[in-house]
Formats: sequence, structure tokens, C-alpha cells
Amino acid sequence: MSDGPVLVTGAGGFVCSEIALALHRAGRQVLAADRHFDSATAARLGTIRRIEGPLDETLPALAALAPSAVIHGAAITAAPARLELSRAGHIRRNTELLTRTLEMARGAGARAFLFLSSMGVFEPQDGPAPGERFTEATTPTALCAYAAAKRAGELLTEAAAEDGFVTSSLRLGNVFGPHEAVRESRQRLCLVQRMLAEARSSGVITLDAPEAHREWSWLPDLADGIAAHIGTIAANGARVLHAGTPPVQSDLALARAIAERLRGTLIRLAPPPHRPVRPPMGSDHESVFTAIDWTGMETALDRLLPVEAAL
Repeated sequence: MSDGPVLVTGAGGFVCSEIALALHRAGRQVLAADRHFDSATAARLGTIRRIEGPLDETLPALAALAPSAVIHGAAITAAPARLELSRAGHIRRNTELLTRTLEMARGAGARAFLFLSSMGVFEPQDGPAPGERFTEATTPTALCAYAAAKRAGELLTEAAAEDGFVTSSLRLGNVFGPHEAVRESRQRLCLVQRMLAEARSSGVITLDAPEAHREWSWLPDLADGIAAHIGTIAANGARVLHAGTPPVQSDLALARAIAERLRGTLIRLAPPPHRPVRPPMGSDHESVFTAIDWTGMETALDRLLPVEAAL
């Protein structure tokens, strides 16, 4: 891959803004594109070049900047009903964002394209025996609009590959970290932040699935891995890759860890039966994510809650 800029779409959001920063830390020239950058995100991105506006309208300008690689994270993750969209309309908007960006990348001479997919393509019943993890070998069956768009995106990304243009999809699981916020296209915070918000507002954390076990990727670790991965796509050869094998935490253990830091917080268990939750994600492929020394939940919470942790 050449040393031209790496384009990150969706770079005004929680995950992709950190990916843009990780690429910048790695010494890469970065183009950060999004419909809108709030003031806090713009300040964090600093000197990184930002291209603001609807993606379909900015694609010609992005092509003129000749990206050598594209990380496509722009997506609508909010449920169709919350955006007053039909399921078909939701799927169309997501797949159009991807296909237009793929076409732009190929025409602009980019050598590599990474589509950010999701573990949301799985249903809980897709998984192996309890205690194991979903891997690339697990067959996904989820059919909500978001999952369908992601699965379609994986297939479209794979089909777009040709000589001189390598493509891959990376499935992300539960991600947490600093600077997470609600925005129009992403209207639900991760469980860690929802628990923190509930504890602060009411002093109680209610658990709907206390026995659930989930993998948790600390976003700065994940972003550094993605920044390294974009240069290894051709060598790795995986059409769809899971973002490593992050550490696992039960919902009950997570709530207890938060309660230890926000003193006086009570934990309330919802009565059974509890809703099913998919098993944790993992990977059975060697990649740059294999070498990540993931930040554990206790350390991460101390970074998210420096004031409370010091009391």
C-alpha cells in the first residue's frame, strides 16, 4: 500500500474518531470524513484534515484527495423506527453509503478498503456451547435491518475486490471507552455507559441479564489495532475478520465494579427468565489483533472515572 492518506468515514463518531487519531499517532496522513463534527470531536482531532458534509455529496472531493486506503465506518445504527424509516429504507441508505464509497475508493486509486461490520450480524442461538465464543466460523442469522445491512456490506465489500484493490470486513463487538456520546445515527450508548448513567442518576443499576458474559474492547486498544491492520489486509487474506479476542466480563461483575467506584450504588436483578445474550466474540485467525494486550475492565473503569476512583 502506498503512503497516501487513509480516509476514515464516520470519523465524527465515537469509534471512528479514535481510529483517525490512532492512524495519526502511527504517522499516517488521515482524512476524516463525516456529515458533522461536534466541537468536542473537532478539538480532539486537532490538525487532522476534516471533510464535513453528507458522504454522497463529498465523495468527489474525497476522490480528488487520492486516498491510498479507506476505512468505512459511516453507518446508520439507530433502529429504523427511531429515524422514521422503513426497514427497506434503512437498508438502502446503509448499503448505498458503502457501495458509493467502494466505487469512489476504486476510482481514486486506493489499494485497500476495510468495511467495519458488527457482531450484530449474530443471534444468540447462532453460537456454540455456553462458555465458548463466536468466531469467524460461526454462521450469522440475524435479520434486523442493521444486521442485514452489515451482512450485505460484507458480501458487497468482498465482491468489490480485484487486482490492485484488496478488501476486507472487520466485525466489531462490544466497544467502550472515553468520549462516547449519542448522535443522530447512533442513539444508544454501550452497556458500560448506560450502567454508569443509571448509577449516577438513580443510584441503582438494574440488570436484565446478570449471568450474561460479553467481550469488551477498550476503544484505544482497538483503534491502534485497526490502524496497524489497514496495512496488513493484503497479507492477512481474511475476507471477514473478528477484531481479536477481547477479555470477557459478566454483566453482574461489571455492575459490581461500577458500584465499587460509585459508592452507594445498589444492584437490582431483574426476575427470571432473563433475555438471551449472544456469547462473547473471538477470533480463530492470526492477525495484528492477536498481539493486542487488551486493557482490562478494572483499569479501564479507573480511566473513565478518575475522580470517583480516587475517592
